[in-house]
Amino acid sequence: MQSSELTALTEEHIGDLAPVSIRQPVGTFALTPASLLSLRAVSERADLLEGRGLDWGCGTGCLAIVAAKTPGVESLVGIDISQSNVAAAEGNAALNGVHNKTTFVRADSYRAATKAGRAVMNRIRGRLDFIIGNPPGGETGDGLTLRRAMLSGAPEFLKPKAIVLVQISRHYTENRIHGLASETRGLEFECTIASTGWVPYDLARSDLRELFDVYLAQEQSGGLEYAFGDPRNGGRSLISAATAFAVYQDSELDPLTKWQVHQYRFRGA
Repeated sequence: MQSSELTALTEEHIGDLAPVSIRQPVGTFALTPASLLSLRAVSERADLLEGRGLDWGCGTGCLAIVAAKTPGVESLVGIDISQSNVAAAEGNAALNGVHNKTTFVRADSYRAATKAGRAVMNRIRGRLDFIIGNPPGGETGDGLTLRRAMLSGAPEFLKPKAIVLVQISRHYTENRIHGLASETRGLEFECTIASTGWVPYDLARSDLRELFDVYLAQEQSGGLEYAFGDPRNGGRSLISAATAFAVYQDSELDPLTKWQVHQYRFRGA
C-alpha cells in the first residue's frame, strides 16, 4: 500500500469552514499559494456555490471537499486524469464526512476513462450550477492550455447562468484572462473574486521555472507580452517576462505576480 501524509487545513488556510484533513501520496502534494487562494475563495464566496458542481482537475480532493462542505452545495463531481488522485480524493472525502455529496471520476479533461465514469458524466450533462478548478500551467503555447480546456468543455455540462471559477495568475494579463471567454460560445468573463497582493514568482521552484520558460518562448515568438510586477520598485510598474528574467539574472530578485481567482458565467449556447 502506498504511504501517505496527513495535512491539516485550518481556518488560516480556508476561512471560516471547519478544518479539513487531507491524505496524499508522499511527494505528490503541494499546498501552493495558488491552491491556498483557491481554497479561501471557495470558502469565503460560498454565496456563489449552490446546487450541483464539478471540480476540474481535483487532485487529492482539497477544493472539492471545501466546496462540498458549503451548505448550499447538493452534490459535487471531481474529475482527474490520475487514478491515484481519484482514489486519494475518495478517501479524503470519507475522512472529512462529505462522501455522500461527492463522486470522483478518472477523466482526461471531461472525457471519463471508464463506463461507470461516463455514466456519471452523462447524468450531470447540462445540469451543473458551477465548475471550479485550480489547474496547473500548461507546458506549451501561452501556458493557458489546461485552463482553456477547462473552459471550452464547460458549456456542455453547465446550466444557463451557471458560473466557472478558475485560478489564473495576474501576470497572464487581462487581455488573455478576459479573452479566454471569447474562445467559448456563451461564456463571459465577469470579475476577479479573489487576489493576493504582489508576491514573488519563485523561480527557484522547478515547476514555476519551467512555466516561465514557456512565457519566454511565447514572447520570443512574437506573442503577447506577460505583465509581471517589477521587483525593483515593489510592483509599481509592469515588465515583460524577458525583462523580468534579465532582472533576475542581474539581481536574483524574483518577478512579482498576484495569484487570482476569476469568475466566468455561461449565458447559454
